[in-house]
Amino acid sequence: MKDRFISFDSLAPGAVLFVFMGVIILSCAQIPAISGKDGHTAGNKWVSIAAGKSHSIGIKSDGTLWAWGGNGVGQLGDGTTVQRQTPVLISRDKWISVLARFVHSLALKSDGTLWAWGGNKYGQLGDGTTIERHSPVQIGTNNKWVSMAGGRYHTVALKSDGTLWTWGNNGYGQLGNGTTTVRHSPVQVGTDKWAAIAAGTYHTIGLKSDGTLWGWGNNANGQLGDNTTTKRHSPVQISSDKWFSIAAGGFHTIAVRSDGTLWAWGGNEVGQLGDTTTTERHSPVQIGTDNKWASITGGYFHTLALKSDGTLWAWGGNEVGQLGDGTIMMRHSPVQIGRDNQWASVVTGYFHTVGLRFDGTLWAWGLNEYGQLGDGTTSERHSPVQIGQID
Repeated sequence: MKDRFISFDSLAPGAVLFVFMGVIILSCAQIPAISGKDGHTAGNKWVSIAAGKSHSIGIKSDGTLWAWGGNGVGQLGDGTTVQRQTPVLISRDKWISVLARFVHSLALKSDGTLWAWGGNKYGQLGDGTTIERHSPVQIGTNNKWVSMAGGRYHTVALKSDGTLWTWGNNGYGQLGNGTTTVRHSPVQVGTDKWAAIAAGTYHTIGLKSDGTLWGWGNNANGQLGDNTTTKRHSPVQISSDKWFSIAAGGFHTIAVRSDGTLWAWGGNEVGQLGDTTTTERHSPVQIGTDNKWASITGGYFHTLALKSDGTLWAWGGNEVGQLGDGTIMMRHSPVQIGRDNQWASVVTGYFHTVGLRFDGTLWAWGLNEYGQLGDGTTSERHSPVQIGQID
């Protein structure tokens, strides 16, 4: 399958959701911890999720870290390269946020330290090497990390002071440091203050603390949104408007303005922009007229979003059921997934999707050849199926 990513996000440092292969948000999607009958946090509720090319990662409300799916280069972090078709426990430490990319994974602990594992061919783990890691290794000694995002082979992260750091592959300038030099450990990008970040295959999108939108890296499909197809080696401003949420798909970008309206640009061959066409866009175009959009995530060729009323919507490529509407029909504009309004967060992998409901239950759909849906099978799913059960 082709590669893809995801990302979620929010505006303030430390409160970012991500998913290109997400995104969302502290590079992942999160919901509040849920209390059990005895007043203690219920450890069997899911609170944070991330999806990569062929693997998925989640955190339960007790802070434990779990993973499932493809594991050829150790991207699950369980110390093996064995594929898993159901969630397996990776660590009992206290984790708060996860990121899953093409074949590498990252996570934040509650103490603000950053950890990484999986493929490391271009130094995308940031540990100063190109050595594949089969279990989490700490990145540096800093404990001020608050959010992260990743592309195919590059990683982007924010510290609590709003500074931006990048590492990994840089052939298109996706690290934003003005060069195309590969970096094996975090390098600071400028001195500006950033609020949110998202990463596509070879491009990166960021929100500064003033709400302005910026992009850098590959731009062959107009995914930077600067009305050109010129690749950029350092951040260029896309818009001076105030933006709230950003996400990056394979070769497209999606964002929500502070007024709740939805905008998209870049590649659109299967309708992943959601503007009812398959026309490539080199600058932001509004999707519909609704102003109730709350969060977004982009897969390789598909897009999902949540409205403020808790409803879930999807559009774009759907050849393996990754939209979750019960079909394999591509959609050129948003279609609602199901009829309920209980969705708390959603993340996209390359060709699969994982979502959390407000009750802490975990659901997945789409491609499942490596067990990335976590339902104990390798069967493709065209609508959401629950992963495991909770009390």
